Amino acid sequence: MKTVSLISPIGGIMIEDFFVDKPSSEESKGIMEKMYHSIPESSNGRYSLSELRPIEEVYFDFLKRGDKLLVLRGQGEIIGHVHFGPQRDERFSSNLSGHIYDLYVKKEYRGMGAGRTLLRSALKELKPFFQKITGNTYRFGTGWHMLKSEGFSEKRITLSTNKRLADSRTNAFEIFRGLPEDLGKVFVEISSSPSLVENQLQMTSSELFFNLNEIMDSGGRILICRQDEETVGVLIYSVFEDIMTYSLLGSIEFVFVSKRFRRMGIGRNLLSFLNEYLSISGVEESFFECAFESDYHLWSEAIGMKEFSVLLEKKL
Repeated sequence: MKTVSLISPIGGIMIEDFFVDKPSSEESKGIMEKMYHSIPESSNGRYSLSELRPIEEVYFDFLKRGDKLLVLRGQGEIIGHVHFGPQRDERFSSNLSGHIYDLYVKKEYRGMGAGRTLLRSALKELKPFFQKITGNTYRFGTGWHMLKSEGFSEKRITLSTNKRLADSRTNAFEIFRGLPEDLGKVFVEISSSPSLVENQLQMTSSELFFNLNEIMDSGGRILICRQDEETVGVLIYSVFEDIMTYSLLGSIEFVFVSKRFRRMGIGRNLLSFLNEYLSISGVEESFFECAFESDYHLWSEAIGMKEFSVLLEKKL
C-alpha cells in the first residue's frame, strides 16, 4: 500500500492520504458494474447501454485469466481503478505481454494525477513478468495522452469500414468467393518480398502463411480478384459476434494485390465487394488492423476507412 498526494487544479490544493490498494471481492464486483456502465464513455460513444449484452456476458471472464485490479482510495471512497493482466496476441505473436484493460477515475478527481498514479502502479506490478506492456485507446483522448507521456508509442491501429464505402469497381476485374487452396496460388508472389511482409505486417513470410491458414481453418473466407484468368488480388476475412452486443461484425484479416496491378483500385474493389456481400447477411461494419503508419495504414485511410482505436506499447 502506497500513500500518494494528489494536487487539485483549483488553487493547487494538496489532497493528502490517498493510497493504492487491492479491492475486496465485493468491491471488485462493484467495479465491474462501473466498468459496464462506463462503456459508452470508454468506447468514445460507439456503444450505448441499451444495446449492450447483459453484464454477465460482457465480463464473463472478468479476473479469471490472471488479471488484477488496483484501486485508489481517498476521502472515504474508491475514486478510481485500473484493470490489467496478461494478453497473448495470437495473430501477430505467440508471446505474452502485459496489458492495461481499463483505467477509470471519477470525474471530480480527474486532472489531479489520480489516473497516472494508477497507471504507474499497474506498470510496477507488470514489469517483473513482461518485456512489453500494451494498452488500447482512441487517439488524442485522455488515455492516449497519458500513455504517450509515460513512454508508450503507437504500435498498431484498427480501422473500420461499412457498406457506405464508395464503390469504384470496373468491369475489367472479376471478383468472387475463392477456395482455401487459392491462397497458395498467390503466396509465392507474397513471399517473394520478405522485407515488405516484415515491414508492413511485422512477421516473416512463413509466420504469415501459417497464420492465414489458421484463419482459414477457423472459418475464414477468401475473395479472389482476377483479370483474364490471372489472380491479381486476394482478401481474407472472417465474421464474428461483437462481444459487447449481439451484432455481427467482419474482420478483414489480409489484403494483397500483385505488384504490377497496384494503384488500379483493386484493393478498394475487393473491400467494396466484401461490404456489399456482408451487408446482405446483416454485417454492417468490418474492421482492419495493421501496423501504425505502415503502407496499409495509409491505404486504409485513403480509401475511406475510419480510425477506430490504436494499440500503444511500452518496452521494459
